[in-house]
Amino acid sequence: MLSKKHPAYIYAKDVVDGKINAPRYVKLQCQDFLLVANDKLAKYKIDTQLVEKIDRLLDLFIMAKGLSAGKTVKQSLAGFQWLLIIAVLCTVHRDKPEKRRYESCIFEICRKNGKTFIVAVLFLLLFFLEPNLSKFYSVAPDGSLSREVKTALDDILSMSPALNGTYKGKLKFKKLRDLVRCQITDSEFIPLNYSTSRLDGKLPNVFLVDEAGALPNSYPIEAMRSGQLTILNKLGFVISTKYPTMNNPFEDE
Repeated sequence: MLSKKHPAYIYAKDVVDGKINAPRYVKLQCQDFLLVANDKLAKYKIDTQLVEKIDRLLDLFIMAKGLSAGKTVKQSLAGFQWLLIIAVLCTVHRDKPEKRRYESCIFEICRKNGKTFIVAVLFLLLFFLEPNLSKFYSVAPDGSLSREVKTALDDILSMSPALNGTYKGKLKFKKLRDLVRCQITDSEFIPLNYSTSRLDGKLPNVFLVDEAGALPNSYPIEAMRSGQLTILNKLGFVISTKYPTMNNPFEDE
């Protein structure tokens, strides 16, 4: 059972109680989350040990920009961001707690509300939570958008003393032009350029499709998902702002 003082619980409760004005599907998701958080579902539960581990990790991540620059990420997260982290990463099967409930996270949000930042934080957490040798990919309508998450990752890593230095004689994180490598777990995050035919053959533990509403077709999403067939805890983020068309891959999602 999740503590009722946890920011994710408080946010979900305030949405359900009408203290926070939220869209219909956010309210439904919060209602579902509270059932799990209060231990009222037979099939799913919150992994409280994982919640505690994530809380400790977020204390090590330092904000690089904005009004919260210099503070820890834990101090700076908004309620909806807490809900996203805890719901996606810590909701597990009761009879198989090593298996997460969610395999897809569909996230629609207004511009300039930190969607790229929160996915960067999730990827940084997953560097420590996923198995060794994991691969994380991002894809977007163009290469510069795909690399936005890498930029956010680089910024947090640069400002976080606990993530710098060495581990067993190697740098904890290696920031290269085309990837970020966690040398503690030998996992990598690689931003990919958009393609209509060259994204097959990847084996992503976790992927991000950014600004999915601007994609001309659903190939990048399908290519990423098809590469996860052999992954136990597969996870995909499909995020976007709103676009003035109904015929796009994000609306299908």
